Amino acid sequence: MTEPVLIDWNEDKRSEFRKGVMTARHRLHMAREFTEEALAALLERHPRELTDICTMGDDPSDFDSWRAGSAHNLSGMQLLEAVREGKLWINLREAMNRDAVYKPLFEGLFAQLRRLNPGYRPISAYGGILISSPKAQVFYHADVSETLLLHVKGVKRFRIYPPHAPWLHEPSMEGLLHKEKTEDMPFDPAWDADAATMDLTPGSFVSWPLHAPHRVENVEGLNVSITCEVVTKASLMRNAVLHANGAMRRMGLKPRSTSTQGVQALAKLAFSKAWKAGMKIAGPRKPMPKSEDTFEVDLGADTGYRDRAAA
Repeated sequence: MTEPVLIDWNEDKRSEFRKGVMTARHRLHMAREFTEEALAALLERHPRELTDICTMGDDPSDFDSWRAGSAHNLSGMQLLEAVREGKLWINLREAMNRDAVYKPLFEGLFAQLRRLNPGYRPISAYGGILISSPKAQVFYHADVSETLLLHVKGVKRFRIYPPHAPWLHEPSMEGLLHKEKTEDMPFDPAWDADAATMDLTPGSFVSWPLHAPHRVENVEGLNVSITCEVVTKASLMRNAVLHANGAMRRMGLKPRSTSTQGVQALAKLAFSKAWKAGMKIAGPRKPMPKSEDTFEVDLGADTGYRDRAAA
């Protein structure tokens, strides 16, 4: 694709980008790289260690129903068919920034974002491709990085909540940064009244503030999206402060400030780096919760998978 990825950026979008919930339009849903044939080929060559295959229950508050699985000996087209007919969610982590076919699109997107938004200078960025079933959902959670989403196929309902209490649970963020918890957070369905809610169709672009909780319900069709995780100076400092607070809490202290300004924030940045270095020396960590495979993708099953027998 030689044309710019984003097609309707203007001054209003520039002023809102990274500060609030902002929507725009893009062209990637028309690119040959996102035909089903191209996606099937990507599924076959993408590293298995960077491929997450998951399923989930129907209750939007039952995040414990989220679990991981695997797909052995299936072609890319067979895997797409299992997703279309079942209840599966696949994340091809870093496909956009690692795969030779998709990397030029990813680099073009961020080159354009830097041109359109003076002063926007990401430290690093990673892009995954999400492929999910017509009735799949992603539970209420917050991301560590600044996040952008470009929707390519299907229709999904996206809800974004304010990035502060009661919607954002800071102890959960601390646990996530310490790799002791998953991204899932306590959820009250009544909070939907406070959410920015939108139905994403092919060509939709959406961004939201750092750590703003969100959840997703697929509405129609095989869904394909690009999710971009971006590290900036602002996100680096915010995460360092929360990580340091979590470390101090584990030492029996009771930090109160989450400010990212001043000498105290810089001291927390240094403390966070020292804590992480110490944890590396201490040796490997235990696996993240819900990371073990509990099912196998199965084209013959209504859900698209069959449970593995208990050991």
